[in-house]
Amino acid sequence: MSIRIGRRLAAAVVCAVVCAAVRAQGVASAHWRSTVTVEGARPGQPLQEAEIWLESGRMRIEERGKGSEKTNILEADGEVYVWKEGQATGLRMSAELAARGGRPSHNYVRRLEEIRSRGQKTGVETVDGHPCDVYAFESPQDGKGTYWLARDLRGFPVRAVVERRQVLPFKASVEVSRVRLDYRNTEIRIPGKIPPERLAVPAAVEFQDATDLMSGRPPRR
Repeated sequence: MSIRIGRRLAAAVVCAVVCAAVRAQGVASAHWRSTVTVEGARPGQPLQEAEIWLESGRMRIEERGKGSEKTNILEADGEVYVWKEGQATGLRMSAELAARGGRPSHNYVRRLEEIRSRGQKTGVETVDGHPCDVYAFESPQDGKGTYWLARDLRGFPVRAVVERRQVLPFKASVEVSRVRLDYRNTEIRIPGKIPPERLAVPAAVEFQDATDLMSGRPPRR
């Protein structure tokens, strides 16, 4: 079933986007928090702390970094919109372009049916009090991962460890490397209580096409 989840800013955006269209048995919408750490990070230094809303093929992430402005990321109809809280301008790009970075991408949640049907079940474990079926699964989109799917949350993942490629196009030359991310999902609400405006493109924000920033072309509106 389908679930209805300037240049410096552009660099952060390409590295920090999520994909929507979650598929999880019995889940029509979801609202949760996620903490993501990168391999080698010291305790207490998460790469991303976010609150996430997902419904009708749209996903909204609010990144809440310590000591920095809150960043909003919205994927809707194949487009990704990114803007800083309280600012009047933001960036727009295709979901394909946005997914190239190595920062947290919650893309794995849209492949839950595929993880179950094509992945290898490796065991049963309890995570944060949730009995989970553990699957190993690799895909070109998300890389190599291990997923803890909670039985009492309709198969929603409470943890995922993913190793994936990251592409950094904003340097002097394009760099491609691998990054290992550990996702911990908590406060999961299924279904989620999601106000419609939470998943709407903000009319008060003017979005510039991020492709222009990478190509050097004059910005389009």
